[in-house]
Amino acid sequence: MRNVSGTPVTKIHNACQAPLWARLSVILVVSMMLGAAATRANAQMRRDGEYWRSIPETEKLDIILGLFDGMTLSESLLQIVLKGDGASCSKRMNSIFKQTSKYLDDLTTSQISSGLDAFYEEEANRRIPIFWGVWVVARQAKGGRDVDTFVAELRRSYR
Repeated sequence: MRNVSGTPVTKIHNACQAPLWARLSVILVVSMMLGAAATRANAQMRRDGEYWRSIPETEKLDIILGLFDGMTLSESLLQIVLKGDGASCSKRMNSIFKQTSKYLDDLTTSQISSGLDAFYEEEANRRIPIFWGVWVVARQAKGGRDVDTFVAELRRSYR
């Protein structure tokens, strides 16, 4: 007798009769593969240092370029929304724009990528989201004050 794919039913039945240790070995291997896939999927959801360390250089550069595009879009939208709005909001937004320019202008994607690689080498930093990692790298590159204190706060927040 044969099944729909043409394989003799006795062969399928015999495969199910494998020794217990063989069946448990297969279950163990499949479980480990699923566990590894779940861990990677979880790291991707977090977009933190664990994720950063697991992706190739081309994806790292894509993330950094996407971050810059997102910042440009956000600044543009905020300028449109706040145009003609209260002066206090405009002053705060201008302060944020100046901070962003101070630390990120003239910083290349390559510098940010290598800075993140170095930042995430330290295990204590690996749960910190990439966007905060970029901010740390930028502040370190431009000699920002209190970077160590900021990193300590991030470590506490993202344990």
